[in-house]
Amino acid sequence: MTLLAHRIGIRGRHYLSRDKGERAYEVLKGQLEATTEGESLVLVFPPEQLVDSSFADESVVRLGEQILKGSFGERCIILDGLTEDSITNFKAVLRLRGIKLPFLAVESTGKWQVLGNLEASLLETLKLVHRKRKLTAADMVSQVGLAVNTASTRLKRLHNVHLVRREYEVSEKGLQYIYYWWQ
Repeated sequence: MTLLAHRIGIRGRHYLSRDKGERAYEVLKGQLEATTEGESLVLVFPPEQLVDSSFADESVVRLGEQILKGSFGERCIILDGLTEDSITNFKAVLRLRGIKLPFLAVESTGKWQVLGNLEASLLETLKLVHRKRKLTAADMVSQVGLAVNTASTRLKRLHNVHLVRREYEVSEKGLQYIYYWWQ
């Protein structure tokens, strides 16, 4: 994000205004398109930054909406190193716009959270994917005791909002989806 800031005329660590957010969107869109299918674009924010709601809305949230629509295939964005104030601003945009668009926000310590609305059952499933790094519906059935259709539905819903990535394999038992934590 520091390189992006210089490219669009941001001085310091303050990511402010719709105008700069619109310019950031175009750069980030190009970076996401250049990201290999099945991988994430990690946006690393500098320490002690401030991302205001206008910038967040016009850049990252707008990009997230396009990801949900399927415009970028099997790719996602991960927000790394946001301050509490920036997190508050992202959450405010998502809440005020009333969109169901969750983002993964991570810290260098490995701690993570979801910004935006995510049902408790899906959050628990996401935590399990994070712990295991790789999960199938059959794994969930054996580990959590859910019905296979419930496990499949939860994993598919996480994939639909790009909180996990998915691959598949065909075996003598048929088609099986494997869900992974983004790297």
